[in-house]
Amino acid sequence: MYNLPPLNALRTFCAVGQKRTFAEAAEMLGVSPSAVSQQIKSLEAWVGIPLFERTAGHVALNDLGRQYYNQVWQSLSMIEDATNDLRGTNDQGSLNISVLPSFASQWLVPRLRSFKRDHPQIDVAISTTNELVDFSTQEVDLAIRYGHGEYPGLHARKLLTEAVNVVCTQKAYETYRNAVSGRNDLSGLSRLPFVDDGSSRVKFKSGLKDWMRAKGIDERDISFEYSFTDSQIAIEHAILHDMFILARLSLVLGKLQDGTLLAPFGAWLQEDAAYYAVYPEHRPLRPIAKLFLGWLATTCRDWAKQAERYTGTAMNL
Repeated sequence: MYNLPPLNALRTFCAVGQKRTFAEAAEMLGVSPSAVSQQIKSLEAWVGIPLFERTAGHVALNDLGRQYYNQVWQSLSMIEDATNDLRGTNDQGSLNISVLPSFASQWLVPRLRSFKRDHPQIDVAISTTNELVDFSTQEVDLAIRYGHGEYPGLHARKLLTEAVNVVCTQKAYETYRNAVSGRNDLSGLSRLPFVDDGSSRVKFKSGLKDWMRAKGIDERDISFEYSFTDSQIAIEHAILHDMFILARLSLVLGKLQDGTLLAPFGAWLQEDAAYYAVYPEHRPLRPIAKLFLGWLATTCRDWAKQAERYTGTAMNL
């Protein structure tokens, strides 16, 4: 119980493991790089084994160091949470969330007001990126990602599934109907210029050709007039220029509800993938992160009920 290394050496060890340089760890701790180096040397001498692999200007945890880091980080996090609970500060502070840009702007941010209304003492910082988070080097409590929930070393809690459909403005639909003489024949879609949402080219994300094949439409003549790597920009361009786009329901539900967009071509195609909240297995969520995750899960369930009015089927959570 009391055969422990000095707490300051353990704090320094976790800082270096997170930042991967003595200089950045020193800046985070408010000490000099030489002081950090001395603390690491004393810890390695105390445990009797090297914990890092050292190269010029860079340090990296070795296998034993990585295992020790995961365990020590979890233990120190538990001490921090216990102290916050004791001091009554478990529901205060700043929360750092990493989110996909389009999901943040079209889904999460418009709903944050309700969380802030109920928890005004919590500051929520949203970082938008398509890249996966490295929790060992980035100050992030929780990330929201789209996939199959297969994230090694991370807890993944399913939030909501997604569905796709071709959407357009009323003007674009009228133009299409005139072109096909008012018939309900979807084959004409393959000859229309589409806006391509080229974001996240991954195997689990449906594309326009997948949707057309599911509808029995010949997709060989698809024409993409514009292609964007940001879903929000692609959707806004389709609206501005009265065009067609394969869109995700989470990103366009509001525009369907206010009549900006239509989905006139039948049922939505539900994807196998889903949005997940992810966080490290070795690091317990802080109380304010648990609070946010609970609110997020409830909000996703409420959204799924709204979405069912459009998909006609239950959005599996």
